[in-house]
Amino acid sequence: MTETNVAETLVEYLSSKAVRHIFGVLAHTSFAIGDAIAKRPHMRFVNAQHEGGAGNMALGYSRATKKPAVCLVSAGGGATNIVTAVAQAHKESVPLFIISSDIDTAASAKGPYSSFHGMEHVRLFQPITKQSAKLERVEELGSLLDSLFKQTTRGRQGPVFLIIPEDLQHAHLPEPLSFAPTAEPVAPAIDGRAAQAAVDLLLQAKSPVVLAGTGVDWAGAREEVRELAELLSLPVAASYTAKGVFPENHPLALGCLGFGSRPYARKFFQQSDLILALGATFSEGTTMRFGHEIVPENAKIIQIDTDPDELGSNYPTALSIQADAKIALRAIIDGVKSRQPKAATSGARAQEIQQAKQAWKNELEQRTAKEGLTYESVMKALNELLTGKEILTTAGLTGDTLRGIDAVTPIIHAGEFRAIGTALATAMGVKLGRPDARVICVTGDGSFMMEQQELATARYHKIPLMVLVLRNNAYGGMKRDQLKTYEGRVIGTELFVPDLVHLADLYGAKGFSVTRKEELRPVFQQALASDEFVVVDVKLD
Repeated sequence: MTETNVAETLVEYLSSKAVRHIFGVLAHTSFAIGDAIAKRPHMRFVNAQHEGGAGNMALGYSRATKKPAVCLVSAGGGATNIVTAVAQAHKESVPLFIISSDIDTAASAKGPYSSFHGMEHVRLFQPITKQSAKLERVEELGSLLDSLFKQTTRGRQGPVFLIIPEDLQHAHLPEPLSFAPTAEPVAPAIDGRAAQAAVDLLLQAKSPVVLAGTGVDWAGAREEVRELAELLSLPVAASYTAKGVFPENHPLALGCLGFGSRPYARKFFQQSDLILALGATFSEGTTMRFGHEIVPENAKIIQIDTDPDELGSNYPTALSIQADAKIALRAIIDGVKSRQPKAATSGARAQEIQQAKQAWKNELEQRTAKEGLTYESVMKALNELLTGKEILTTAGLTGDTLRGIDAVTPIIHAGEFRAIGTALATAMGVKLGRPDARVICVTGDGSFMMEQQELATARYHKIPLMVLVLRNNAYGGMKRDQLKTYEGRVIGTELFVPDLVHLADLYGAKGFSVTRKEELRPVFQQALASDEFVVVDVKLD
């Protein structure tokens, strides 16, 4: 019998789960795991400049592939550096498997104040993961790996954390583990009576609308949303974090709701008598802080979610259904067709949406024609050149400026965790997961400067993408609100930002600078046509 150690077994286990990319930063305590990865040419270790960058790349990779992503970090500072990305994954329900090496068992026994990197790693990650564990005995490896990996996608998805002492990585297992193929998680089905109740409510409603959240994207239910919307002429809005989950060039699309929404989207929800919420949580960002500005007080709500704790948690529901969005929608569509065989023939609601959308775009056109280089003029120019095959990433308040983009695929951003310094690394992870897609990172200069070192990672690993930096030499949203609130005084929100064209050149990227509105379109055309790694520095007025 060939003996194998814990490090080799761990990596072979990940390989058996079709893991092909591992993101992280190595340390002395993780060399054994790194070497096991190096022996497998079908696996790629993507070393970042900072563990936070590795975590954000994993977030982007998981969002792009709809599979769990794996990170490898080390004890102490390596683990704490990835906390923000893990917390975001927990809030946004993204499946990550975080593996940390630890100091050896004997040193750890001396206590956190006596050993290098000593701290309570498991306790640190417990509040922001579905499961946080330490390998204490070699014999527990198989059951622990199975438990953790399954947790990433069971029920409400999310991150898990495992820490392995250095000495145990070299320890041999008493007998080899067998790697049985993992069955795909079984999506929650829908009760037939619940489906019929949903059909009843939809057919009785006079002005129903749909709220589609990120759960629609994870469930692969975008086509079912379109089919139901067209069947019943239902206006569809995305939740704050799911812009693009329903294509915004569709006649029934309202764009996203909440902060960063288009004004007419709110009107259709304010006038609705029924909201069908699919994989959406009625969050603070979507509802404009939980009031009735978006959700009418008297509107009935059908809420469908895989997580029973979300059902009715923020607004009372007329019908709560714990189910996978795709499965539930298929049952509802079949129920509607059995009662109403023909698709809706009235285009009145679609026409009303198109009129409202065109009026808003006309106003936007007039405003941008008079203004200089603003967020709106940048997004207008970019939107005119997008083909629908691009994937955009963003972070923080910059995401709110994308209302001018007609997104036809989901935009990936930090969502309601509101972290900045994440969009660049997230875009890199998206590109590795979807090498066929044109990936565009749209970020503010304050956010970009927090992670600009990851340009070196993109260069080293040859990850081509377009980085659009919106420069105002400030944390723009915060400075704006300071000026409004504190009699024109600002503190801590103004920045020095270097010449980004020169910076791009130092990192081996191609840099462009835009200082006038007229330069936007030709520069964007060059950047989008390039197969290189491109940085566009837009100096806003």
